Amino acid sequence: MLVALILTVISFIDIRYRRIPNLLVLAVLFAAIFENKPDFNSQFLLASSLLIALFSALSRCGYGDTKLSLVIVNAIIGKALIFEYLFYVIVISSISIAIHLLRHRGIKGDIAFAPALCGAVLGVRILSPL
Repeated sequence: MLVALILTVISFIDIRYRRIPNLLVLAVLFAAIFENKPDFNSQFLLASSLLIALFSALSRCGYGDTKLSLVIVNAIIGKALIFEYLFYVIVISSISIAIHLLRHRGIKGDIAFAPALCGAVLGVRILSPL
């Protein structure tokens, strides 16, 4: 419950200020460890870190999104639900881009990515049978 609350706050802050505070990313990490007792998998951590770094370099998304992604993927989602999580990220990101295009009549400008990252967590947690 605390993880969901912090993720919601992060989403609103990213929409409003286009920033993700490091303190809130740490709060998500500690809350996830406290609530979930995640299985630590060093191979998955290495693979996800490299892939997230590659995605960040190619997409030029902010480092706040990168740090948040690392925490979400490794401390909350884990290896078992990664494909379902990525599906939700793609769907929510597509909706965010469509809304941005309608509002600004173009792709120029910053698009908040944290709502997609955080919303996908909530989607996996609510809709997942596990």
